Amino acid sequence: MSGRRDAAPMMFTAFGLALLWGLTFGAPGGVLPAALLLLPAQGLLPSAPSPWWRAWLSAGILAFGGAGALASAGQLGEGLAWGAALIVLHQGRLGLGARLTALERASHHDALTGAFNRHRLPHLEAALGRAGAVLIYLDIDGFKALNRARGQGAGDAALRRLTEALGAAPVVRMGGDEFLVFYGEAVPGAASSCTAEAYLQAVLQALTEEGLSFCAGLAPLEGPLAPALAQADEALGRAKARGPGQLCWAGPVR
Repeated sequence: MSGRRDAAPMMFTAFGLALLWGLTFGAPGGVLPAALLLLPAQGLLPSAPSPWWRAWLSAGILAFGGAGALASAGQLGEGLAWGAALIVLHQGRLGLGARLTALERASHHDALTGAFNRHRLPHLEAALGRAGAVLIYLDIDGFKALNRARGQGAGDAALRRLTEALGAAPVVRMGGDEFLVFYGEAVPGAASSCTAEAYLQAVLQALTEEGLSFCAGLAPLEGPLAPALAQADEALGRAKARGPGQLCWAGPVR
């Protein structure tokens, strides 16, 4: 499917040039109406095919080829207008595509930490909701006290540092100082209980050296997200009751 989308600009370029040249040198009624009809048709093309240069190459060929066809028919002014209008239209479409991509990213990412936000949960559930993954629910120890003692800037820095320390695993900021980590194929090694705990211990050790710590609840993610999330949340509550830097698994006490 993506291959057909990538080829579409070049196919449309060939079609557009053939139509313009055919109308220029034989069809009645002139070529300007056909040129104007091809302008909105350009809007049907993908705004950013891969690789990106194909979009500009096809637009350039169509613009200058169409302009040349009109100029050859004695319509130099119309040809220049055609070429300029198509380039401007194409540039606007690429700009719009870039803005939409940025908005989509912003809608799925937390502005402060760069982690995913709750809107990304359905996508992560579909991608990682399989046997062998581990769901980790954690929050920073003494976060409110940190904000009171050092100011909100220190709390913001702690949130960013935790997100950075969690590394390659998909991380969702659930709100405040609570984060959800999908530990599995995104982190090297199998997501067994021992490797998940080793991963968290390494993160905890790195943060402890900077005066930070967290508690975490862990639960297997073997299907729908909601049950695993409830189990991880319950395990997090038990971990927090034990004290700073504690890890607990869902189910029997471990």
